[in-house]
Amino acid sequence: MFKKIVYACLALGILTSFAQARQYSVAEIYDQMCSKCHGAKGEGNPEKKGPVLNDLSKEELSYELFEIIGRSTDGGHEIMEHNQKKIVEKGMDYHPEDMAMYIYSSFNKTGASKIFRNSGQASFGERRVYSTSEIYKRMCSKCHGINAEGVPEKKGPSLNEMSYGELEMELYSLQSLGGGFQSSGTEHEVMEHNQKKIVEKGMDYHPEDMATYIYHNFNKTKPKAKK
Repeated sequence: MFKKIVYACLALGILTSFAQARQYSVAEIYDQMCSKCHGAKGEGNPEKKGPVLNDLSKEELSYELFEIIGRSTDGGHEIMEHNQKKIVEKGMDYHPEDMAMYIYSSFNKTGASKIFRNSGQASFGERRVYSTSEIYKRMCSKCHGINAEGVPEKKGPSLNEMSYGELEMELYSLQSLGGGFQSSGTEHEVMEHNQKKIVEKGMDYHPEDMATYIYHNFNKTKPKAKK
């Protein structure tokens, strides 16, 4: 009975947090707003004149996405810029780096994973949008390490041996309940404090996107792509 109550509270906490400010992962945004033209797996859709995306590098994807977000209509990308406006209207803002990471890591046929370190900025109107890369470097790396190797002096656990599923679960827990990473006592309070600072600075992120960034950039155990 006690376990049922705990699980119910956990589910309510997650639902409440997302009801207050709905956050969309880049996977959700792609599925809902991009797949009709670019294909469910980035394979393109000739009928809708949607180009193939699954053979582009992360750098190429990032460049194109920055162009679409930052450029006014010039007669060459009217449809994509129209769709981008619809994405913003629906509250589905995303950072080009995160969408490029998702498309590349999920659909690219070559599977050649590289560390993604584009330093560009994206903004929607006057609101600054931060990539998960920027958020991690500015708000997480001091305790978890530049390469997620952990920082014992700050009691920051390593993240580079965790699976994608483990990272995602812990990040959802951290955002919804203020906990996560099995911290106790002082460590728990530090992570709660840091999460509040992230929100205060306007650096909200979706757990799936941060889990994707950490796993694909730093994980030491995932299988290496065949050359």
